[in-house]
Amino acid sequence: MAQSGDFFEAGEFLFSVAIIIEDLDFSEALKLYNLVIEFYKKQIIDYKLQARLHEIAELYLKIAEISMEKFRDRKSEKKNIQSSIKFLKQETSLLEGFNETRKLSQNYQNIAELYSKASDFKNAIKFYEKVINFSKINHFYDLLSFSYHQICASYEEIDDYSKAQDIILEEVDFFLSVVSVLEEKNENLPLAQVYQILKNLYKTLDDDDQYTNFSKREAGAYIDLAETIEKKAENYHKIARYYRGAGLCYREIKHNLIECASCFILAGNFSEKTEDYGRAAMNFFDGANVFKELNNLELAYKHFIKAGDNYWKVGSINESTESYLNGYDTVVEGN
Repeated sequence: MAQSGDFFEAGEFLFSVAIIIEDLDFSEALKLYNLVIEFYKKQIIDYKLQARLHEIAELYLKIAEISMEKFRDRKSEKKNIQSSIKFLKQETSLLEGFNETRKLSQNYQNIAELYSKASDFKNAIKFYEKVINFSKINHFYDLLSFSYHQICASYEEIDDYSKAQDIILEEVDFFLSVVSVLEEKNENLPLAQVYQILKNLYKTLDDDDQYTNFSKREAGAYIDLAETIEKKAENYHKIARYYRGAGLCYREIKHNLIECASCFILAGNFSEKTEDYGRAAMNFFDGANVFKELNNLELAYKHFIKAGDNYWKVGSINESTESYLNGYDTVVEGN
């Protein structure tokens, strides 16, 4: 591979070999890791000629990780992280001239994560703030939530706990304003995502009432999605996923247990229609447990047996047996 000029593949192959022989002869493994680094460096030279900036950044990061994890060389790790940041910034400068907002936000996030890895938390915060600014404009709620969380963690790393708390409250305020807009438009899919974010934020703040409130609202959004989507075969998997999401929300807060069990059963029914028997079994089993908790032993028994039947269809003998035994125990308990 190396002779043909494919230094990356040669490095990846040697890395796999080194991992295998580490337990047998660590000193020999280290020699191989040094060769891996040399191959990666040769590949970087080739990538520079092709202006493949992102790939160069990734290889510098790989070298940084090997330097620290295998050689405990913190100095080399930081040096290669800085090189990775340098090329990511070059790529970012190019992206700023194009309409690549998602990619640009992800690049800012990657740079921020590298600064965090190098314990440069002030620069990490600076780039996470860039992610937030772009994500607010473009409604990248997943990147927003992650970046807020990482800024909070960065402030905690530099012992600024007051600022960390302020960041959480700022995030809550922002997503509450988003909820108002989405509820007016009745956009259930992004609403479910934002409800989940707020639920987790209130859990962090130990606000049990709001945590329960937004868990229920998240469940409601999933149910609305499941009920409004057209009931045709190509949508059954998606419908099952929405009902299961609602069931998990209710189960997590131990509220609305009848609705919780019903959602699991509906998810199981739609999974069964797609012949996804493993997921059907899981949903029937979860629903049966909730019915048992509600002391509805007849429905608990019925769905433990359905879980067992579906597990049997996919060859999960242990899970099938467990389901049947749970069904039997439920009958005994009822008598």
